[in-house]
Amino acid sequence: MSDDGALRQLAQLCGVHLDFHDLSGTRRETPVPTLRALLRALGVEAESAAQVSEALALRRAGTAHRHLPDEILLRAGQPTEIAIATPCGWQLLDEDGAELAAGKADDSLALPPLEVGYYSLHLTGGGWREESFLLVRPAHAPLLSETSGHSRSWGVTTALYGLRSARNGGLGSYDDLAVAARALGAQGAQFLGINPVSALGWAATETISPYSPTHRGFFNADHIAVAAGLGPSPDGALIDYAAFRARQRPALEADYKKTARRKDFKSFCAKADASLEDFSCFEALSDRYGPDCRRWPAELQQPGPAAVAAAGQRAEFHRWLQWRAEAEIDAAQAAARGAGMSLGLYLDLAVGARPGGAEAWMHNDTIAHGVTIGAPPDQLSPQGQSWDLVAHAPGRLARARYRPLRRMLRKLMEKCGLLRIDHALGLMRSYWLPEDGSPGAYISQPFDRLLAVIAIEAHRARCVVVGEDLGLVPAGFRQTMNEAGLYSYAVWQYETFDDGSLRPAGDLRPFSLACFSTHDTPTLRGFWYGADVEVWRGMGWLSDAGAKRRHGDRSHQRAGLRRDCNIAPTAGPDEIAGVIHGALTAAPAAMVAVQLDDVLGQIDAPNLPGTIDEHPNWRRRTGLAVENFETSPRLAEIGATMRAGNRQPPVPAEKGPMSCPE
Repeated sequence: MSDDGALRQLAQLCGVHLDFHDLSGTRRETPVPTLRALLRALGVEAESAAQVSEALALRRAGTAHRHLPDEILLRAGQPTEIAIATPCGWQLLDEDGAELAAGKADDSLALPPLEVGYYSLHLTGGGWREESFLLVRPAHAPLLSETSGHSRSWGVTTALYGLRSARNGGLGSYDDLAVAARALGAQGAQFLGINPVSALGWAATETISPYSPTHRGFFNADHIAVAAGLGPSPDGALIDYAAFRARQRPALEADYKKTARRKDFKSFCAKADASLEDFSCFEALSDRYGPDCRRWPAELQQPGPAAVAAAGQRAEFHRWLQWRAEAEIDAAQAAARGAGMSLGLYLDLAVGARPGGAEAWMHNDTIAHGVTIGAPPDQLSPQGQSWDLVAHAPGRLARARYRPLRRMLRKLMEKCGLLRIDHALGLMRSYWLPEDGSPGAYISQPFDRLLAVIAIEAHRARCVVVGEDLGLVPAGFRQTMNEAGLYSYAVWQYETFDDGSLRPAGDLRPFSLACFSTHDTPTLRGFWYGADVEVWRGMGWLSDAGAKRRHGDRSHQRAGLRRDCNIAPTAGPDEIAGVIHGALTAAPAAMVAVQLDDVLGQIDAPNLPGTIDEHPNWRRRTGLAVENFETSPRLAEIGATMRAGNRQPPVPAEKGPMSCPE
């Protein structure tokens, strides 16, 4: 076998894809420098022929001596018999290490029916010991009908940072979220969806994107409401984050001094796991050394006694911030449920965290080093995307028994009734970009294991899960995800026939959350008038001729919408939006989300994928203060539209809950 052939064999065994087909259908082969870079990121040295040969031998030997797989997937409530070739003793332990069962096996071992959760199976034979990790999953993640009592539902999505109010001083707060939820619940909305509210990092003063967190399992302090308030949001359309933080942060420091001795804060700290201390240490150290731990003193580049000592008393302040954030989010969820929302908050899990941030620092043993996550060119961004986010290496994450993912999901799911997993395709394969400049390529993920973890945590929290499955969807991905109980994400403006025309709303997938637009797409009004095409032309992403073709395509799509939705030729923007929302509510999709920007007639999108400073991403304010939601004619109208579409019918007793697709 040639050197390159051996390298490709090793890469394939390690999950690196040797090629992929791009949006145009062109096959792109993974070059040798990319193969080496991605193997390095997985912890496999493959710089020379000798290293490749040694790595191949080790990988083959690694599974040859095992008596059982390192991981075993089981269904809850079912007895299991596992064949084993060598007589041994066995012991089954739960998550806390308590023994549940034990015995001796000659050619098989019988396990009792197990509840949903994680277990370890320990085998002992003549001179050998072995452990297998058991993931015992439910039949599927919770369904809408099982958690809400409705077979169909609707809600509103918006940007928390953009909410205006009389008290937030310039950036939407968790208290504003509660006010908005009460008003929308009164209109019949069953959920209120927001951008990720994961921690951006106290010292990361330049970071504003909610999709570039320092850690996805902790919460953003920018949204904490100051006790005395900061006065009304400024009139300007765009947020000045620096000016807001200059006012909010000293006020938070003052609040901390007044409440740090409270018993409920002490109780919060006492009940928290060790990750809270690690996170608060990172934040305290970042105050002194900056937000990127890769530039810190060597002895502080990992959690431990040295980091705790260096963080000192300042770490308590960052624990206090998390206490305040969690308390306010819990209050917002209680307000949503109290207003009649069956699901309440709809939170969003970002794809990854920033390099050098708290998540990478706390989980250095599972992070893939030397690569970041991105996407090849697709309909969201014709230039492709580099997200500058770290990835967890599949093998390392498995050896850690998925604890970083488990804890992250548990924290978010206990705060909401609906969780959206951004870029759910990453559960099956991730597009990694080497930091050495080599082209990107895909790497396989343990899809069935990750789905099992999600289903287990969702079952425990009774949380409905949506997987954002846009982009280049591999064959079988969507069906497997749906069968595990994760709903699809159907964005109507991307649901097209081969000629580019939009499918009728009646074609939107039943097992999905459907919407017309998202934070990453043109708004409804922007789509209708081709505002996104003009933005792309202004960015230089489209030539004049290309923009003309895009406008022609959009004209074709508008004509199809007019025909399918019976939109009159003389209809104005508000009437067009009303008719499209009416068609959306009648769609077969289990859930429908209406973007607040579309209800209020906003033309510009919140974010332009693939840009950082070229577009005012994550800075636009909504045009309506939350105190006025309750009396807003536009919100009353969307509520009436959704009610007319029978968006909250109870599940018929004789039919039972809606099933996952077969």
